[in-house]
Amino acid sequence: MVYKTKKRKVRLLKNRNFQHILFWCLSYLILINILKVSAEIQKIDLIYAAVFHLPLFLVVYLNLKVLFPLFFEKGRYLIYLLSLLAVVLPGVGFYFLLFNHWIDHIFPGYYFIAYYSFWDISLFFVIYLSASGLLHLARSWFQLQELEKEKTSAELKALKSQLNPHFLFNSLNNIYSLARKKSPLVPDKIVQLSDLMRHIIYESDVEFIPLEEEVEMVKNYIELQNLRSAEPDRIKMEITGEIKGKKIAPLLFLPFVENSFKHGLKNDTTDSYVRIKIETTARNLFFKIENRKGVAVEIADSKYKGIGIENVKKRLELIYPGKHSLVISDNEDKFEVNLQIQMN
Repeated sequence: MVYKTKKRKVRLLKNRNFQHILFWCLSYLILINILKVSAEIQKIDLIYAAVFHLPLFLVVYLNLKVLFPLFFEKGRYLIYLLSLLAVVLPGVGFYFLLFNHWIDHIFPGYYFIAYYSFWDISLFFVIYLSASGLLHLARSWFQLQELEKEKTSAELKALKSQLNPHFLFNSLNNIYSLARKKSPLVPDKIVQLSDLMRHIIYESDVEFIPLEEEVEMVKNYIELQNLRSAEPDRIKMEITGEIKGKKIAPLLFLPFVENSFKHGLKNDTTDSYVRIKIETTARNLFFKIENRKGVAVEIADSKYKGIGIENVKKRLELIYPGKHSLVISDNEDKFEVNLQIQMN
């Protein structure tokens, strides 16, 4: 109930009509105290402040509804400034016409005058045009930021949804291979795969996770994939530096590890290998993986080839813009990835 109430309040504050009403209510309270003729607020002060807002309404909404979309939003700034001057002048004229000629007929029991001079009332208009214009720009900026955030979140979810089935497909192939051999390891490896998938689907469905969890997932993945390797010692993983207490975006290493297994160990090269190095410093994370290449028959014609790595590139751009370096070297006999991330 508290969450729903809070959500309704946030939605109300974001409502454009409510924001306009709040702006003018605040303006009315301020002007009553500025325009009052005595220490105590009288009925005449309430009427005067209300009528005084009419020229302000005219100028502010001509600016927001006409000048902004016609000129400012299209980058025609000089024409916009000249148009503002053209709006202020009729606004000043309307003020004098209202208080010198019309208001006595509207409220015959009171005596009103155009108390302010041309420059005084012009200053009022400039203040209101500036305040309302800045608020309008601020609202547009926050809306843009919110849309960008929603877009980024949607893109990340889409990229993860592409990665998860891809990883599951390859892992199930390994367990299937064991099952065909009637290996007693199958039940345990199914449980291990279940743990990995739970990490990918649930535990990694956040912006950042502990680095040690990501490293542990890579270790489990390696153990699972080594089931199909005749020489599991050909893969080396080295970790230097302190990984505890550091956080990273989830699922960044796995596609590179997966790619190296496919191309580094499951091919026809007799001296194939995979070497992984993870190093941390006070502010940076370094991830390096390399493998000797060969012809991996099982994936050579696969339409899924390269999906994981392309996803990582996109996710890095979304999560670490300007704070990462990714260099991929694809030579004739070796594939190498060097990833550097500036950590918070």
